[in-house]
Amino acid sequence: MHLLYEAGAVFTAIDTETTSITPKNGRIMEIGAIKFDKDGIISSFNQLFNPQCIIPPFVSELTGITQRMVMTSPLISDKLPDFLQMIENTILIAHNAQFDLNFINAECELCELEPARNKTIDTLQFSRWFYPSLEKHKLDFLAHELKIDPGHSHRAYDDANVCMQLFVKMCTESKS
Repeated sequence: MHLLYEAGAVFTAIDTETTSITPKNGRIMEIGAIKFDKDGIISSFNQLFNPQCIIPPFVSELTGITQRMVMTSPLISDKLPDFLQMIENTILIAHNAQFDLNFINAECELCELEPARNKTIDTLQFSRWFYPSLEKHKLDFLAHELKIDPGHSHRAYDDANVCMQLFVKMCTESKS
């Protein structure tokens, strides 16, 4: 990973907040993304979406995203092409990456768009390998243990930011 990072590869740390744990039963209600390379942040994406369904109370409690907040937000079909353009030709960084990619690609299918086929690095797997002595590898736990500001945990942009910082930390520590 560190060789890709040092060579100047472009990455995009992503996170989604969803109404359910499976794309079959839920929709994306927020996407956060930060495009970066070894020199810093290149661009970002932070958008709430109207999921066109009721947000379960436990999801609102976890994320802080309420039905009122998304009522006037755009539909994902209006902004997904912009997100896909942003991540084009980048390596995706995500914590439990398959979860986010499954939702993104389910939304692509609903919008009749090509799925994201980016190479992906899963910071959950990377952290298990890099920090084997830690008892947990949840993103908020890692942020606390590694002194990374979590922002508002379970909000897509802040979680993408933590994911980016975690990835950079592992890359820079691995070269020493």
